[in-house]
Amino acid sequence: MPALLRSLLALLATLWLISMLTFAATSLRSPQEVAQSALGRGVAQEQIDAFVEQQGLEGSLPRRYGRWLGDFVTGDWGTSPITQLPVAQELGPRLRNSLILAVVALLLALPPSIAIGLAVARRRGGRTDVAVTTGSVVLAALPEFVVGVVLMWLLAVQAGLLPVDSSGLAFGGLGEQVEAFALPALTLALVLAPQFVRMVRAAAIDVIAQPYVRAAVLRGLPARTVLWRHVLPNTAGQLVNVVAVNLVWLIGGVIVVENVFAFQGIGQRLVTAVSQGDVPTVQALAMVTGVLFLAISVAADAIVARVEAGTR
Repeated sequence: MPALLRSLLALLATLWLISMLTFAATSLRSPQEVAQSALGRGVAQEQIDAFVEQQGLEGSLPRRYGRWLGDFVTGDWGTSPITQLPVAQELGPRLRNSLILAVVALLLALPPSIAIGLAVARRRGGRTDVAVTTGSVVLAALPEFVVGVVLMWLLAVQAGLLPVDSSGLAFGGLGEQVEAFALPALTLALVLAPQFVRMVRAAAIDVIAQPYVRAAVLRGLPARTVLWRHVLPNTAGQLVNVVAVNLVWLIGGVIVVENVFAFQGIGQRLVTAVSQGDVPTVQALAMVTGVLFLAISVAADAIVARVEAGTR
């Protein structure tokens, strides 16, 4: 069986497993309990029956699963019983916001992390290396909400440079929308940077010890040339994998950060959906996150294979 076909079958099997786990986890309560949670206690039986029919909760579990999966694949993600809006329509802008936030955070964190990681790897054991390594460990140990609150206090409350929350994302003009991304993106970048720095440093130290790098140094090549031409390309595979994992984590909403800044992404929506018993929205968010994770993982594997082939 060709490798591409095997990969495709494995991808489909994983998606199917994710769909089963998602549906099972959100179907632990009976349809009547789901209806009462959404409508409130003391509602008439007629209202409960209408809700069950509207949400497609009638029938056996296998039948409901088949109907739900078929609807999801065709783009019908149901209607939120809380907002009375189609789930796909409601999540579209939020998914876009989370994607933009993830990309901006990566762009803020990655370039300086690569430069710092390579620099301290070159001076392994020196004062700069010790200071950067210690700082990375301390910063990585801080919870996201602590980093977010500190940045909010410094840049919004004290300096007045940025808005306290991200409400401008929905109601402001272009300038306000750009500002709405600033604090959440900076927070996420500071959370990601220590991981990237430590990964680049560790990978670069391993590569620097290789014979071909030592040979380049003995030929008299400048240190900067050795780092950027020989060391960085050979750490790219590990870097791509780390970026892929963290990108999925970012797109998943980074729930704490989105709620700290009232950022209208899928992470904030997931919290409200769970607290309100909004089953269709929870199901859709779980599936979307799973699909994104698999898509990014496949893309990362392809990029790593291409990079490794180019460095041989």
